[in-house]
Amino acid sequence: MSRIPYIFRAIPDEFLTEDFLNDLPMIRLIVWMMKRISTNSNYIPLKNSSKQLLLEPFEFMFGRDQCAKDANISPKNVRTRLKQLIGLGYIEEIESKKARTYSVYRLVTTAFRQNSGQQQGQQSGNENGHPVGHKRKTEFKKDKSIKEASNVKPVDKSLLSDKQNEDLAVLLAYCENKNLLISEFSLVRWIFKYEIDRLIEHLALLNEEKKKVKNHEAWLKTALKENYAGKNCNIQKNREFAERFKENNQWSDLHLTKNYCTHNRSSKDFQYNLPVHVFQKMLQECFEQYNGMDN
Repeated sequence: MSRIPYIFRAIPDEFLTEDFLNDLPMIRLIVWMMKRISTNSNYIPLKNSSKQLLLEPFEFMFGRDQCAKDANISPKNVRTRLKQLIGLGYIEEIESKKARTYSVYRLVTTAFRQNSGQQQGQQSGNENGHPVGHKRKTEFKKDKSIKEASNVKPVDKSLLSDKQNEDLAVLLAYCENKNLLISEFSLVRWIFKYEIDRLIEHLALLNEEKKKVKNHEAWLKTALKENYAGKNCNIQKNREFAERFKENNQWSDLHLTKNYCTHNRSSKDFQYNLPVHVFQKMLQECFEQYNGMDN
């Protein structure tokens, strides 16, 4: 049995929040994922091959189309929800086990809070001289960061220009001041890859969302790649439109969350970060298509 710093449940408490429970495609994906996770190592036979794939504790094999079929959700919903789970730091991809037809992900057990049912276990930990609670969780996160960094090719800081060195100093100071857990190693890599304005915008966005983010560095990596800040300007307008549209049309089957809305019956979702005209057109077309069914 793998040792983990909390009492493991079939589904961790983080997945039982209101936002998750009201998101049917997300819940179906989580249940599908949990059914494939084991606390023991397992060898999985590969299709059309004599080879076997070794899955370590909390790792699971993933193929988008098969997942969509088994979980009874659309491939688009699978892709969207998977990105959300990665961005929140709840799962991570195991690059060394990735293949053309499948990927392997791991449940990041250190991202989940300890629940109140383990007080006895915490007391036992103290008696043995081992750190528990948030201190032990921080220790796990540090170990994880070191392991991840060792798998990435280092960037030579001597290649930074004078301007880039100045930018790095500004970013490091900002992260320290705002208590953002971003390593210098990652900042250096991103300075070579992104404009400084894009980095600053996303660090500011992370600062606004940090109370909800379990893994700052994983979230920021996804945010920079997907350009969350660039899309963020549309979110408020689209959310307000969806609220008005739902109320004016008495559309009870449309569920609104902070970042997207979902038509429950069809499992179609609409991200608020879409261009305004695209979002409004998609929502109106969905209502016209299913209005007769809803009534």
